[in-house]
Amino acid sequence: MLSARATRGRELAFFVLVVSPLLREWFETTSASSRLSYALLVPLLSAALAWRGRGSAPAESRSTGTAPAGAVLALLAALAFLAGALSGVFTLSLLGLPLSAAAFVARHGGPGALRRHAAPLLLLFALVPPPMPLMDRVNPFLVEASGRTAVTLLVPFDAAVAWSGPEFYFRGWTLVVAEACSGSGTFLMLFVLSAFLAGLFRLRAPGALLLLALSVPVTLLVNGVRIASSALVIDRFGAAAGEGLPHELLGQAVVVLGAALLVLGVERWSARGARAEVPCAS
Repeated sequence: MLSARATRGRELAFFVLVVSPLLREWFETTSASSRLSYALLVPLLSAALAWRGRGSAPAESRSTGTAPAGAVLALLAALAFLAGALSGVFTLSLLGLPLSAAAFVARHGGPGALRRHAAPLLLLFALVPPPMPLMDRVNPFLVEASGRTAVTLLVPFDAAVAWSGPEFYFRGWTLVVAEACSGSGTFLMLFVLSAFLAGLFRLRAPGALLLLALSVPVTLLVNGVRIASSALVIDRFGAAAGEGLPHELLGQAVVVLGAALLVLGVERWSARGARAEVPCAS
């Protein structure tokens, strides 16, 4: 007789073997697109949340077997794989991966484990990239909002700065905000980062939802700063400074700084909330 751990290991290895072609296609698709490369970090972030929530489970949550939740999740995963295979829609097939992970946890840990690992399991759904037609519809809005944010930031440097469509005018320069600079990749990255931080600091549902909603204005601010800083660099050093590697490095630096400030802000917010909940000594 195999131990429970050995049984789980064999089931997991067999599942990974079966879905390895899907995982390979997911890796190639996400690594080839700068807009979707955020997804490569999702398994690591989810594993980090699961590791943080490890520990001995309560006795009632160690039950194994065909729990109703596990059976329902397994059925949903099978339907997602089937629908993806029949329709040829890649994202439908990918939806079966997080559903399968949730079914695996429910089967071997019961409802208690499902609740305990809710944060990493929900984060796994970020493996599924948003449909590109949807992103193509969102991109014009992001370009417009990011351009207007950049104009607002540049007013102290040039009161005559103006925005018209994808172009804005700054100190005699005409700069074009292309769709590649819409910030959609930044939004997806910050949204996933916000979901990770919500699980890491164990925010309650209202706080987690608020943090996820804030990823939209934070994205516009970060992207606006990126565009405005590019305009200032071009005005100071010439058009060549706004092209190629210098432009990419500046953009990445602004995004990394924005992400770092978001992490710091959530950490301070969480610490303040924890201090507020500590009862005063009588």
